[in-house]
Amino acid sequence: MSEEIDLAAVLSELLYGDESAETLEQALDRLVTPTFVQRINGQVYDRSAYVPHVREMRQLVLGGGELTVLEEIRADDAIAGRYLFRMVPLQGPPLVFESHVFARVDGRRIDRLVEVARQAEDWDGDLPAGN
Repeated sequence: MSEEIDLAAVLSELLYGDESAETLEQALDRLVTPTFVQRINGQVYDRSAYVPHVREMRQLVLGGGELTVLEEIRADDAIAGRYLFRMVPLQGPPLVFESHVFARVDGRRIDRLVEVARQAEDWDGDLPAGN
């Protein structure tokens, strides 16, 4: 059931995590199913393609970041949400992305993520202050 999983915490761990205590492969074993698939803005990543994708994303947040839940609803094994990802690179200005995420979960792991993301601007009236 979706109540067993905190999707925002899983997404934060995937994007902002590091490998000092646990390898990415170990984290994925714990957080996503062996049949996991992510579709983001038309790009499809199966489990094996997801590893380099996550590593690439983690390089964009070496300066830090945070995830804000704007909206989230759950029904059975599905979670849909609108999230704000703030990414702070080591050099350059912070990046803010608004993502609409649709997840299917299997117990305590994610089986599928479908995501549509767009870069957000400071002037977006629908975003929390300070982003």
